[in-house]
Amino acid sequence: MKSFRFILIAVLGLLGTNVLAQTTLQEAVAPGNKVYFQLVNDKDHPIPDDEIEDVTRELVNAGQWVSVATPEEADFILKVEAKKRVVVNSPRTWLTPYVLDKDGKELWKSKTQQADATMFNGYRATNTCIKKLIEKSFVADLFKKAGRE
Repeated sequence: MKSFRFILIAVLGLLGTNVLAQTTLQEAVAPGNKVYFQLVNDKDHPIPDDEIEDVTRELVNAGQWVSVATPEEADFILKVEAKKRVVVNSPRTWLTPYVLDKDGKELWKSKTQQADATMFNGYRATNTCIKKLIEKSFVADLFKKAGRE
């Protein structure tokens, strides 16, 4: 009987924690919230500054958030790990986004998205990677988890 009670309390505790985390993610990524964008650029294979601006602008617009200059002003932090290097004579870009709360606790992480530069995308691997990230990570995963469908 005591073990049944313990199991029941543990299950209810886990369910409560999961609901609380989902609510926190839901509140964090609501449209109109303030976001601090943090790009972690690979030291050995960084993406260029002009492409960083593209990543920042496109991801903030996709979420309908307001970009702020410091993490203290933000409702949440959007951290993106970025890497770019030439693979088989074609530039390839990798982007991995995370949603962090103000304290730096991870609320959500996406799979890494990658794209190659081709003649079909104007040899802009980063722009294609951004579009894939918005479609496959934000719309198909983050926004659904946050109830923004």
